Amino acid sequence: MNNQLIDGLVQTILSLSLEERQLLLRRIREAQTRDEIHAKLHDYEQQYGMTSEQFYQQFLTGELGDAADYVDWAGFYEMLQPQPVAG
Repeated sequence: MNNQLIDGLVQTILSLSLEERQLLLRRIREAQTRDEIHAKLHDYEQQYGMTSEQFYQQFLTGELGDAADYVDWAGFYEMLQPQPVAG
């Protein structure tokens, strides 16, 4: 364990304003959520033998139907797609 690194991080976090700490916690939670979604996508890919990208294209064209797993898989896949920038 790198105690110096940990001590430095603690000092940095303690120097943040309350608003900055809240933003940091939000970003950590978002990263954890993304990791969980990636894990779910991986599970579906293993179960169905195709990548999420391949699945999604087939799902959109209606080739696969609308089984509950497929709807969930598509939803998880969409959660990780970049959001369009409002203009």
